[in-house]
Amino acid sequence: MICLTKNYPKISKSFNRVFICLLISLVFLLLSCGRKADPTLEDYLQPEPVEKMNLTATYDKILIIWRYPEKAKTKIESFLIERETKGQRKTLGYYDKNTTSLEDTDIIFGETYKYRIFAISPKGIYSKPAESEITPQRLSELENINYKITSEGVLLSWNTQNSFVYNIYRINQKNERVKIGSTDKNSFLDGLIFQTISSFTNASKQEIIYIITACVSSESTYMENKGTEIRVPISSFIPSKPAEVFWSINEHGVYISWKEVPERWIKDYKIYRKRTDEQNFKLIGETMIPLFFDAEYNISNLRPPVYYKITTQGPLKESEPEEIKMEVQDG
Repeated sequence: MICLTKNYPKISKSFNRVFICLLISLVFLLLSCGRKADPTLEDYLQPEPVEKMNLTATYDKILIIWRYPEKAKTKIESFLIERETKGQRKTLGYYDKNTTSLEDTDIIFGETYKYRIFAISPKGIYSKPAESEITPQRLSELENINYKITSEGVLLSWNTQNSFVYNIYRINQKNERVKIGSTDKNSFLDGLIFQTISSFTNASKQEIIYIITACVSSESTYMENKGTEIRVPISSFIPSKPAEVFWSINEHGVYISWKEVPERWIKDYKIYRKRTDEQNFKLIGETMIPLFFDAEYNISNLRPPVYYKITTQGPLKESEPEEIKMEVQDG
């Protein structure tokens, strides 16, 4: 009992010291809650530069496109874009770190424009600049563009003395340019099928509009002119008529076959029939293949002649008909 009384003050003092330390730590944690971490040396390091910058000059603007390493985006806050021409430097603006392109419409053909892009960290540290320059030129427009409907589609051709690359666009239903190919020749074949052609057919529009542009390019720059337009009426797609028709009659019916037409953009074949006592042909069937079977007539009931007419159906119009007279000879 005496021993416990003598040690009690020592235990009490030790407990008080521990309690005070814990209390101070708790207060410090509460006061520091929400406080940002102290900056580190890494926060003041120069950010990585833009990986790649490309410049595209069209008839009305210069498009600046750049790429930044995805893994390094967490360490930057924005981009600064500058333009220099005739020794004068101009700031085009500061842009969010997720921005990847910018259009510059304040341009003059024949002048050289040098662009610089800086990546900027949250501490305002600038990266080394990515630089590229371009001198936009007014490329000559094409003249005397012609078209020809072929079995494969539309063959576009033009006269030129320049060694350009040519881009071919179609105007879609939303009035947008859709690039369908490019060539360094003076002709281009747009291979078409029926579904593609018919998609350009509606109450207000029955034509395919093409635009052909000239372009030149280097490793980091690209120039393209406005382009020349040519319109191809859907009514120009008139398929060949069926040829080399062969027919036979037996107890089951009438078999008719013919040579397949060369056009790949047809819809199908239409078969019409007329009896001797009828004035007009009546549509009796359609087929995707050059073969048709008529079960209504056979060798037993085909006494008066029966006439058949076969056509090829295009996007809007049918071909000229191929007509045949079918009858069973007595004896």
